[in-house]
Amino acid sequence: MPRGPPGAGQVFTSYIDLLYPTEDRNDRLKDSYFFTCDCKECTTKQKDPAKLELRNPGDPPSPQTIRNMIQYARNVVEEFRRAKHYKSPSELLEMCELSIEKMGTVFGENNVYMLHMMYQAMGVCLYQQDWEGALKYGQKIITPYSKHYPPYSLNVASMWLKLGRLYMGLEKKLAGTKALKKAIAIMEIAHGADHYYIAEVKKELEQ
Repeated sequence: MPRGPPGAGQVFTSYIDLLYPTEDRNDRLKDSYFFTCDCKECTTKQKDPAKLELRNPGDPPSPQTIRNMIQYARNVVEEFRRAKHYKSPSELLEMCELSIEKMGTVFGENNVYMLHMMYQAMGVCLYQQDWEGALKYGQKIITPYSKHYPPYSLNVASMWLKLGRLYMGLEKKLAGTKALKKAIAIMEIAHGADHYYIAEVKKELEQ
């Protein structure tokens, strides 16, 4: 196992996106890499309850209702992936909004399936140059991303970068500076402080 920064202990990597619940990750691993993971996170499933957050955990719906909504969410994720090849941006955004509304009857906003469709909606807004719309989704995504992903995740850094640039473009310099600095802090650990991309982001702060 490679050595990490001082005091960091072991450094691990992943074959797939770690955002999703254990069952989803292992299904993808079996389909693409032909093995089942037995790392601590996969064997304990300790993060799954937070990743599958319910709208009202104190009064949850029936287990069957939850299972049905999880299956709906998985289906809509796959349907959206295919739809990107033939639907218009406005149709894709409507698809995101409708699925988020439906899932929101059972899931909380920190639920990873909700986050997945919010991320897709953010991407459509960016494509349409709807900066306010993209910022709205990004602001909802960043806090649960920081909770669900491991420390120093480049997925989180990427979201801070997007937010920082959106803030800057919308002339919200204080918020933009804060977001870009958060991205840099993560990238300095993940890439090393002398990485050329970090220097590029620092130039943005100087403008």
